[in-house]
Amino acid sequence: MKRLMAIGLLVGTVCLGLAISVPAQEEEEEAAAAEEAAATLQGEVIDPALYLREGRHGLEVEDLVYDAADGGQTLALLEEGTETIYLFLAGEPGQDPNELVREYAGRRISVTGPVYERGDFRGIVPVSVESLEEAPAAESPLIQ
Repeated sequence: MKRLMAIGLLVGTVCLGLAISVPAQEEEEEAAAAEEAAATLQGEVIDPALYLREGRHGLEVEDLVYDAADGGQTLALLEEGTETIYLFLAGEPGQDPNELVREYAGRRISVTGPVYERGDFRGIVPVSVESLEEAPAAESPLIQ
């Protein structure tokens, strides 16, 4: 009887150990997959609702893109070449997905981060962002 209880206790301990280690292993695998899925994309920061409804984008609608972001709209990237839309995603619940890209409304950028796809739906978590727009040339002083 004691032997049976000892075996039962041992089996229970092993099962508990496995139950604890499996979720930790799954979290590590998910983190590794997210790192592997990181990509650098180039395109324009858009209001996806305005683009889908009316096809409008670019600097001529810059103020509308800012208004959309101020109203809570998640902005998106219109990828160059493919015209694929990638929604900007927050890295953690409660974070602002537009935080790193808002200042580039209507402008071309290069954005790097984990990319997620489900069906025809795509998103990217911006980790780094660079402008692809040329800075205005500094005016040279007049020589007199």
